[in-house]
Amino acid sequence: MLDDHGLRLLAEMGIDVYLPRAEAGAQGAAAPADARAAGNADTTSASQADILLLGHEGMAGKLLTDLLRAARMAGLAVAPGDAKSVGAVASARGLIVLGDRLARELGAAMPAQRQNAIDWVTAATPAELARSTPARRALWGEIKRLSRTPARNRPDA
Repeated sequence: MLDDHGLRLLAEMGIDVYLPRAEAGAQGAAAPADARAAGNADTTSASQADILLLGHEGMAGKLLTDLLRAARMAGLAVAPGDAKSVGAVASARGLIVLGDRLARELGAAMPAQRQNAIDWVTAATPAELARSTPARRALWGEIKRLSRTPARNRPDA
């Protein structure tokens, strides 16, 4: 029998799990639908997310959706953010910044103490991500690294 995490991952991939009636009670039959409902919540608000995605403005809709889904599967609460929102950037546990230019601008505007305290990832621009498999692989590797990083910088931790 699959646990809740396995059911959520399968629902995230779009796989429906059907359980025999003899084995599934009232809660067992509802688990895949609940997992699918939780997995399809693509709109995590910036206030609920600990990781902000910045520089996504030029990104195609499907690529952005896939990136957010990949982060969710890694256990990260990622939300698209705005680099101009100083309060959201200052309170985030981490940042995924698309494009070196934006990363340099954020680094110049951020105090040195905050730069050392925050977990950030700098990835290729949205146009490069759309056409380059190695760039997407590198970003996925960094997302996995972020998911293994302890939540040391969260305001509630």
